[in-house]
Amino acid sequence: MLNATAAIAVGLGLDIRVEAIRAALDQFRGVDRRFQLRGRVAGVSVIDDYGHHPTEIKATLAAARQCGFNKIHVIFQPHRYTRTRDLIEEFTSAFADADSLVVLDIYAASEKAIEGITGEALAQRVRGSGKAVQYASSFADAVNAASASAKDGDMILTLGAGSVSQLGPMILEKLKEREAAPAATS
Repeated sequence: MLNATAAIAVGLGLDIRVEAIRAALDQFRGVDRRFQLRGRVAGVSVIDDYGHHPTEIKATLAAARQCGFNKIHVIFQPHRYTRTRDLIEEFTSAFADADSLVVLDIYAASEKAIEGITGEALAQRVRGSGKAVQYASSFADAVNAASASAKDGDMILTLGAGSVSQLGPMILEKLKEREAAPAATS
C-alpha cells in the first residue's frame, strides 16, 4: 500500500492522468518473492518473502497479521554471517508477530563462517527473548516442523534472501501428504 501510494504521488507529480495511474496499478502483479503466494493446501496458505533484514521482517509480519490468518508460522533463513552478527539484537525482536518460528542455518552468500554466529545461536537468542522458536538443521526438518503445526486458516511464511525460497513446493507437498493421510487410514 505504501509503495502504491508513493507511485500515485509520483505519477500525479509528473502530471500523469489519474486514469493512466489507475490502469497501471490494476495491471501490476507485484514483484517476485514479496509476499508471494506459493499455494494453498488444506486451508493453509504458503507465502514466500525475500525479507532478510529485521526491519523488513517486522514490516512483512505486520502486513501478514492484517491479512486475517489464524496463525503465522515462519521459517527464517538468516542471510550472511556478518548481517546476523551485526543485527543479532534487532533479530531477537523482529519476529514478535509470528506465532511460531523455525530458524535455519545461515545462508553464507560467499562469506566465511564466523565462530559463534550460527542459525542455532540466533534461535537461542530469540528464544531468550521469550519467543517460542525451533532450530532446524535441514530444509526437511523445517518443513516438517512448520507443516505439523499449521492448521486451516493459518499461513506458513518462508523468509530470507537465500535458498529458503525453495521450500514453498516442499511445504505444499508435505501438506498434501498430511491431508491425504487420514483418508488412507480410514
